[in-house]
Amino acid sequence: MHYVTHDGLRTCEVRRLRLCDLNMEHQRARIEQSKGLKDRTVYLSQAARDALQVYLEIRGPMAAATDHVFIGRHMPLGSKYCSHRLRTYGKRCGVHISPHQLRHTCATLLLNAGAPILTVQTILGHKHVDTTLGYARLYDGTVAADYYRAMAQIESRMALQEKSANLPPNSGQLLALLDSLRNGTLNEMQAETVQALRADILALAERDAGQLDIGQHLG
Repeated sequence: MHYVTHDGLRTCEVRRLRLCDLNMEHQRARIEQSKGLKDRTVYLSQAARDALQVYLEIRGPMAAATDHVFIGRHMPLGSKYCSHRLRTYGKRCGVHISPHQLRHTCATLLLNAGAPILTVQTILGHKHVDTTLGYARLYDGTVAADYYRAMAQIESRMALQEKSANLPPNSGQLLALLDSLRNGTLNEMQAETVQALRADILALAERDAGQLDIGQHLG
């Protein structure tokens, strides 16, 4: 059941899969109109591809009159085949397992490995993302990792903002401040002081710009 646990396929999709739907070279398969939904592409893990390759060699291209990938007694699999086989294997191992549980497992493993929820939704072929969330169980460790990763980004941005706030104002900011003062209510002496400061700041700004041009030419 690599195809269910690794690719999240429904059993009906496994049973309907045809040889022409497989692209072994690019490790993918086409799923057509499952449950009335639009077609989608699923990707085969290396383990699933290897298992499928071994099976196809045993199956053989002429082993049956049907072109279904998975067959039993030269015929397409019946609707209960997958569940019956899992029940048999489960009894031998002393566990209860169903194909639907394997689909749950696929969603959970993908999410806990960091796959985005919308990606998992696409892989499973869900119409609504809420359905995908209902399939998956996030471990506390995954939630904690997501929290700390996001918080690290937030703290980094806040540190940059604080660093920027502690920098001295540049000439443009000083000129804007002086212009706002000049537009206020100032006596004659205060107005002259502001005007003188403005002239000095402009002179400094022009000098800095000239030094920058010289440095660029020398470089």
